Amino acid sequence: MGIKKPNVQKSGKIATPPENNIKDEECLVFSFRYTQNNHCLSKCEKHEKLDLLDSIFQRREMTWKEIIVADRHKLGSEKIERKSLKVTVPNSVPKDAKIWALRFCDLAPMVGYYENNIFYILWLDRAFKVYKH
Repeated sequence: MGIKKPNVQKSGKIATPPENNIKDEECLVFSFRYTQNNHCLSKCEKHEKLDLLDSIFQRREMTWKEIIVADRHKLGSEKIERKSLKVTVPNSVPKDAKIWALRFCDLAPMVGYYENNIFYILWLDRAFKVYKH
């Protein structure tokens, strides 16, 4: 008695991989994988760490579309031009990735980029030195 092979219908078409961009209806996942040492969590004071955690928690069910239209000084976002950055963009960041700022402690932004549904936090800009404001 042999193992039965499943019946597979061949369509002759190859499935295309999903786009490498977040869909408007997807929620963001936050990552510290590429956070730079000179602007990282260990440089933050206790209240800033709590505010960061709270800001991520508040955005946990927000879609990227909702974040884009929200007030940029609250839970919204602000697109940052690369030429306005005062820091070097890490090699891990794709050349075509757009840089975004999301507020986490009063007006202090976490600055990073998104790929798929992951927002990679590159800098916690508590002293407003990452880009020209």
